[in-house]
Amino acid sequence: MKHGLQRLEEKLRYYLYSNVFKLVKVHRNKIILNNFYGKGYGDNPKYIADEIIKQGLPYDLVWVVKERDTTVPDRVRTVRRGSIREAYEFATAKVIISNVKRKYPFYKKKGQYYIQTWHGCFMLKYIEAEVEKKLSARYVRESRKDSAITDLMLSGSGLASEVMHQSFWYSGEVYECGQPRDDIFFHCTAEEIRELKKKHRLPQDVKIAVYAPTFRDGDESYPYDMIDVKAVMDGLHQKGSSEWVMVIRLHPNVACQSARFQYGEKVLDGSKYTDPQELFLMADLLITDYSSVMMDFGLMKKPVFLFVPDLEVYKRARGVRGFFEDLPFPRCRSNEELENAILSFDELSYQKALKCFTETYYRNFSDGHASERVVERIKQVINGTDEG
Repeated sequence: MKHGLQRLEEKLRYYLYSNVFKLVKVHRNKIILNNFYGKGYGDNPKYIADEIIKQGLPYDLVWVVKERDTTVPDRVRTVRRGSIREAYEFATAKVIISNVKRKYPFYKKKGQYYIQTWHGCFMLKYIEAEVEKKLSARYVRESRKDSAITDLMLSGSGLASEVMHQSFWYSGEVYECGQPRDDIFFHCTAEEIRELKKKHRLPQDVKIAVYAPTFRDGDESYPYDMIDVKAVMDGLHQKGSSEWVMVIRLHPNVACQSARFQYGEKVLDGSKYTDPQELFLMADLLITDYSSVMMDFGLMKKPVFLFVPDLEVYKRARGVRGFFEDLPFPRCRSNEELENAILSFDELSYQKALKCFTETYYRNFSDGHASERVVERIKQVINGTDEG
């Protein structure tokens, strides 16, 4: 009953807000950016905003937040999600940038330009129209509407381009520019990485392993706490005799599950990091399951291990693409297999397999200049020289 009333309240609020600003004029130099419905300054929208700031462009940047966020630069205004002010900012922005698909509190006007960056270009699991029957009718309806008003989708790989064309209910332009959020992997120096560790209060003289599983749909069980963190740490230490810490980073959809783990000096909670790319850049190794972050580490040529104790359940529930069997990352069904994979890891064989997989299946577009390309397109849109 309570959930139904909240849904009705939200529906009425969005209907009201959308109509209030229907006739308000679009501001030519305003850009509004949304990352996971206000979950912090991060992902592709952040790197686009940072490039605009870097170039000193005279644009009015607005960032959607759920609550006060000190990570948003002073140069960027913030607006609270769900407020009438948010509806005004969306209704008057020339350029709208988002990495998720949902209903927005405005009616798109002539002259507004919507860029959908999405939030992962390694479509290992089936998504959108490929699993339409497993998605809620509401999500499908809102996703179709989002695609209908989208002017440009960004792609970081040949694989992403194929899926976007085939499964996103979208017939517009897919811009194969690379992922803006990947730019950081190509430019950061060792000194900048040291500064990032200082910023995030991580020790300088130890190696960092990240455990970053994806979410599970519906009422499925969450096998996150099935991993034996101590055994993993022991295996890493035995393999290279280095000191390690593990940072646990859950998907934004289930960050509230982070309390499942016990944290301490060697096991840290990274689920609240607004920019996981910085965490991945600092890290030396990744353990994940079906998350697209495996290719973030793949681009950096860092070791990746897949811990998939629920593989058969996940395959039935969501499905994984055929090339799952050809992934260059060791696939482990138990803690014992994971520890053995770490101890037997061979760097030379891994790099060879990773190169083959990337060229055959992933077909990467990221090269460190994706944000520049997107900002160039934004300039064209704002100046009226875009030919798209």
